[in-house]
Amino acid sequence: MAGDPDPLMALMFSFYEGLQRKAPGSEASTLKALALLHGLPPKPRSVDFGCGAGLASLALARATQGSVTAVDIHEPFLKQLAARAVLEGLSDRITTVRADMADPPFPDGSFELVWSEGAVYLAGFEQGLKRWRRLLRTGGFMAVSELSWLCEVPPRRAADFWATEYPAMTSVEDNLAKVRAADFEPVGHFVLPSGDWENYYGPVQDQLAVFRSKNPDSGEAQAFADSLQREIDVWKECGGSYGYVFYLGRAS
Repeated sequence: MAGDPDPLMALMFSFYEGLQRKAPGSEASTLKALALLHGLPPKPRSVDFGCGAGLASLALARATQGSVTAVDIHEPFLKQLAARAVLEGLSDRITTVRADMADPPFPDGSFELVWSEGAVYLAGFEQGLKRWRRLLRTGGFMAVSELSWLCEVPPRRAADFWATEYPAMTSVEDNLAKVRAADFEPVGHFVLPSGDWENYYGPVQDQLAVFRSKNPDSGEAQAFADSLQREIDVWKECGGSYGYVFYLGRAS
C-alpha cells in the first residue's frame, strides 16, 4: 500500500486538487502520440501512470475502445477520475488503482500500452521505463512525456532554476538513449506545443492567488507558491530552450 505523502507532497496535492490538468499537455497531443503507435492492437489494455484527474486516461479510453488502468498515489485524484468516467459512460473500461508508479502491482505482460504524461520524472525517467518494461510483452508500446532541454546551451536563468528543481533534466538525444537502455526501440518523439503549457499555466496562475489566500500563515505554502510562480516566469522568458517531449517506444 502506498504511504502517506510528506509535507511538501501534501501541499502539492492540496494545490492540484483544484486543477484538472496537473502538467502541460492537451487532448490533441495525447491523440497525436497515440496515432504514432502503429501496430497497437484493437482495444488494447493500457496503464496510465501518474494519471492525476485522468484527462489522458479518459482520452485513451475514448480513442482506443480498450481498457485503461489509471494509477496514482493520491486517492482524491482517482475519485475525480472515477466520477468523470461514470459521467462519460466509461466506468466499465477505466479502473483506478492507488499505487506507487515506481513499484507497480501488476503481473508481467499485463498491458499492451504503458502511458504517462508529465509524471515519469517522479520515478526517474530511465528507472521508470525499466520498471515498466516488464508490464509489456515484446512488441508492446510505451508513450511518456518528459521535460527535456531543447538547446545545447540554455539561458542562465532557465539553467539555474532547473538545476535546483529538476537536476536530472537532459537533452532529447540523451533521453532517446535512455529509452533504448530500457529495452525499447524509439518509434517517434515530438515536442509539445506552447499551447499545451498555456493550458496548464493559465489555471495554475489563477489557483496561486486562491492558494496563497487560504494559507496566509504557512511559510511552506507560500514558499511552494513562490516556486511555482518562478517556474511560470522562467517559462515565459526562456520556454523555447526546454519543453515537454513525448517519447514513444516499442518493447524490444
